[in-house]
Amino acid sequence: MNKIGLIIVLSLSVAGVFAQQPMQTRKFHDEESANILKELQKKISAYKDISISFTLRSEKKDKFIDEIKGTSIIKGDKYVLRTDQQQIYCNGISVWSYLTEQKEVTISKYDKDEDSQMMNPLKMIQEYEKSYKSNFIRETVEKGVLMQIIDLTPLKPTSYYKVRLTLDKNKKQIIRITIYEKDGMQYTYIVNKFEVNKNLQDEQFVFDISKHSGVEVIDMR
Repeated sequence: MNKIGLIIVLSLSVAGVFAQQPMQTRKFHDEESANILKELQKKISAYKDISISFTLRSEKKDKFIDEIKGTSIIKGDKYVLRTDQQQIYCNGISVWSYLTEQKEVTISKYDKDEDSQMMNPLKMIQEYEKSYKSNFIRETVEKGVLMQIIDLTPLKPTSYYKVRLTLDKNKKQIIRITIYEKDGMQYTYIVNKFEVNKNLQDEQFVFDISKHSGVEVIDMR
């Protein structure tokens, strides 16, 4: 999974820190995890739009590798991701991928089926049953907040073998997501700010080429 694609998969979260405690694994797709995720789906469905700022940490075998900060906004099938290296815009019809240093933007058609899980976190959570088995792992307390930990295991072969969700039990919000890659890489996503229902306008999800002088356009539509 490329890093930018991974960032968008992880986009629906709010900040938190793991407390390491003994694991108490339950059988997959158990009733407890299903009920928790059902409540989360219900809450997500009520959002008109989401705006977040995030930090993505990369590690391998417990050794720090990299850290990326960025922002993302989401509204239905529309989304925007911005980091220092890349910006991705999707208005539900087209996708613009802009490399800031190269001043190059690639435009492609939006594929709802292909992007629904990888490029839109709302769909990832709302439709998790199609792609993952779920396990309730444990409850734990972090800085006085009661947390619930759930593991999602992909149903089809992927580069990663597990997605771990950490939720604030009372707020019913994801506070952290960690992706465990088969090659030993581990990506941990933390949201620094989380806002909803900011009345985002549709034009915010379109890349305005006129505002980027000298940009090279590669139109693949």
